Amino acid sequence: MKRVKESDNYLRQYPEATKWLNQCVICQTTGHKPEIPEKIYPGYLAQNIRKFFKPLPVNELNICEKCFVHWEK
Repeated sequence: MKRVKESDNYLRQYPEATKWLNQCVICQTTGHKPEIPEKIYPGYLAQNIRKFFKPLPVNELNICEKCFVHWEK
């Protein structure tokens, strides 16, 4: 039986949270946008996103910094 991560369950319950997420097109890592506000109405959305996801800056091609370094070589 496949074990579902808490972060996946959270996104199923609150799909509007995906607005604040980035995903690298190469490694498929998902993290929150660095510019996420402290609070998102109506409640604890921003705090929970930070709880389940690490910051993940991506460039204009949606590639994270780690993958971009290898992609440039």
